[in-house]
Amino acid sequence: MQFGIRETVFVLLLLALPVAAYFYLFEPRAAEISEAREEIASKQAKLKELEAETKSIEDLGEEIDRLRQAIELYEKKLPAQRDVEVVLRDVWRLASENKLTPKSVRTDKIVKTNNYAELPIKMTIIGDFSGFYKFLLELEKLPRITRTPKMKLKKLDKQEGVMQADMVLSVYFEGDSRSANAGG
Repeated sequence: MQFGIRETVFVLLLLALPVAAYFYLFEPRAAEISEAREEIASKQAKLKELEAETKSIEDLGEEIDRLRQAIELYEKKLPAQRDVEVVLRDVWRLASENKLTPKSVRTDKIVKTNNYAELPIKMTIIGDFSGFYKFLLELEKLPRITRTPKMKLKKLDKQEGVMQADMVLSVYFEGDSRSANAGG
């Protein structure tokens, strides 16, 4: 058998066919497979992140429930505006039990926010310091939310242990958009 040009071209074509198939068929497919694997890996990573987020969402639901219960507790401690007088009666009862004498009481304007309102009450109380201290301790134990943002204590020269307290007692209550401001 003789190898001529025709046979040589045929053999070269037969050898070139697998080489061309490699470059034009197998290599692009390998690149596509590699890209698909990278995409699968990134999607699996996102899936793991979503699973972690799902777990935190469950925890978040529990946290929301816990915070709702805390809000309900504080809302129970906020009296309605009509019940502010009850809180004031409790304050005066505590003052009289601790042998304190109210010298003056004056309500200020109601400060409103979205969910609650605050009624500042300026008061002057005279009495024994130990009784005043007990009064403050019992005031903290009231089931309603109150705050004392300002307080000025002054010793009276007339008797030993007697003092005067000028203070502002803020009573918080449920906000009511229909209510009018209290005057001072």
